Amino acid sequence: MPDLPDFEAEGLLAGTEGPAREARIRLLEYLIADGADLRDIKREAAADRLVLMPADAVFGLNRNRYSAIDIAEMSGIEVEDFLRLIAALGFPKPAPDRRAFDEADLGAAIRYVRLEAAGISSDQLIEASRRVGSAAARIAGAHREVISGGLIDPEADEFEMAVTLKDAAKRLLPLAEEAVAYALRSHFIDQMRNEVVIAAEPGQFGRSATTEVSVCFADLVGFTRLGERSEIERIGTVAKLLESVAIEVTNPDVRLVKLIGDAAMLVSEDGAALFDAALRFIEVGHEAGEDLPALRVGVARGEAIPQGGDWFGPAVNLASRITETARPDSVLAESAAVEAAGDDFAYSRAGSHRFKGLDESVKLFRVRRPA
Repeated sequence: MPDLPDFEAEGLLAGTEGPAREARIRLLEYLIADGADLRDIKREAAADRLVLMPADAVFGLNRNRYSAIDIAEMSGIEVEDFLRLIAALGFPKPAPDRRAFDEADLGAAIRYVRLEAAGISSDQLIEASRRVGSAAARIAGAHREVISGGLIDPEADEFEMAVTLKDAAKRLLPLAEEAVAYALRSHFIDQMRNEVVIAAEPGQFGRSATTEVSVCFADLVGFTRLGERSEIERIGTVAKLLESVAIEVTNPDVRLVKLIGDAAMLVSEDGAALFDAALRFIEVGHEAGEDLPALRVGVARGEAIPQGGDWFGPAVNLASRITETARPDSVLAESAAVEAAGDDFAYSRAGSHRFKGLDESVKLFRVRRPA
């Protein structure tokens, strides 16, 4: 074991006494034996992050190796673009000459440069990074709550907590990364298939392959904010409620295609049957009371292709975007879906809206039960 510094003289025991002091000494000895640098230990202690150092070693974190200027020189990215990238991902921007980055950050900069060289604009990359950062923060939060809620003993001392976190990082990080990579790959393939169908020439996939259907998405309002401030058990309860509501509103003419986190997708060739299910989403959601956040529902109609239990096509894409426009506790539909549903419902104009990827604005209508 290497020679131990005088922890008292280094100011690393300040504010500790009794069992807490003993646990701090054990943790400091553990870190020194594990090869941690005293300067890093003092920096992390000053930031009240000492308990995280063993786990950080598993993650390979050493965020004082490179500055933004160094990253720019090694990767070819502009300093300002790199700092915009860091901010978009949800992290604070340090001064350009401050050493606050490591190999992982260098890798992110190199990927940015390669994507830009492939023809993706800087603004597109920053916007995508902003979305990825937001999603990654929620995913990390979910895993964090699993660890803190199920693995860490609230009565554990500083040393025990640090060792528990390190062991959890060793065992769970690879599994969590595999799970996220699997979900990302599956959703990416799914969405790319949809984009191919949307871009294809009419009839390219064969006449028999396409079907005219009404597509409905029901989305939980504020689910993202809920995920940021609530325990994972609460999120799980809400997701189960959404699933139960989606199952309840379906009928022989309406199929539940899939649940995507905070949204459900339904499809039907019968426009009226789908509107009935869409309105039932709002009604059953009200019956669930405060346990379920408000729902907003969007409906579109058009040609779509069924593949592997899923549906792809412009109507799917449009229904999803209409849902994002709908008010809480309302059903919003475009004119083709309204025409297919007929006169069994009450409609009111909701104006026209321009959606990305469409040349013309789309007329929208709010759908209600007849008075």
